[in-house]
Amino acid sequence: MPVPDLGPTLPLNPRGFTVSQRRTLILAAAIIVGALGAFLVWNYVSGVEDKANEGTQLVSVYLVSQPIARGTSGNEAAAFIKKDSIPRKAVPANAITSPEDIAGKVALYALSPNAVVLNDMFADPSDPNARQSFSERLTRINNEDQVAISIQVDQVRGVAGLIQPGDFINIMIRKVSEVTAPGTLPEGVDPSDVLFGEQARYLYQKVEVLAVGQNTVPLAGAAAVATNDPNSTVGAPASPGAAQDAGLITVMVPTRAAQYLASVDPGNFYLSLVARDFKPVAQQVIDFNSTIPGEDAALLTPYGPSGPESRGEN
Repeated sequence: MPVPDLGPTLPLNPRGFTVSQRRTLILAAAIIVGALGAFLVWNYVSGVEDKANEGTQLVSVYLVSQPIARGTSGNEAAAFIKKDSIPRKAVPANAITSPEDIAGKVALYALSPNAVVLNDMFADPSDPNARQSFSERLTRINNEDQVAISIQVDQVRGVAGLIQPGDFINIMIRKVSEVTAPGTLPEGVDPSDVLFGEQARYLYQKVEVLAVGQNTVPLAGAAAVATNDPNSTVGAPASPGAAQDAGLITVMVPTRAAQYLASVDPGNFYLSLVARDFKPVAQQVIDFNSTIPGEDAALLTPYGPSGPESRGEN
């Protein structure tokens, strides 16, 4: 019987795929290869970026926020450091991770703002490298160098030994007044009517005391020092014999002031203890032959006519 005509047929390739199927397979393969290539490129680039960003990742550190002086205790220094973030690659291996890392230690040298706080910047107070020499305490005042000089006073002229290192004192000197000295009286004035004697005058006001005897202003953290040196006074309580040296006062003053102090007879010094917030005020030469405060209704007491009850009033 005759074979039915099925119409034209597509040519077959050697593997039995039609041209259309072959094109579809090629397109699919191209898409797969492209996707794989894109993935490999993305993965490579990501790896490079991760490696490049590894050192720039921000981590927490402690930075100096305010200048810290050499000898400052770690406990005090904690108030002058702040937590911040910087790139990991900029963080030293010995950076502190907590303020507790420097507690009980002292700064080995002066620290500047924005410096990363390191464990090596602080040491135990007993470490010889942490001990501050006495001359390092002579800080500049009003951009002027300071020196240390000692004066000797007795219990009466030295406020009964109540002056302590770190206090402030007024220094008076006693000398014969040129106004009332014998031989300087106006003509016709009977010497028996004149009060002669030495008059106290202020040489300097609010002078800083560095030491009394050999007891000095304790360094930051010095209280924690345990020393086997029987001659050491750093951080140690006053010795039983300290009262014997209570009249030997070492003060910090400019060189010119030291020259004045050295020019005065030691027996002419007279000290007064003042508050830390004391404001120096110029004083005038006094004349005991004129009205004295207890005879002046506007004065009467050292605090004014109302006496100490006026404390706190303007």
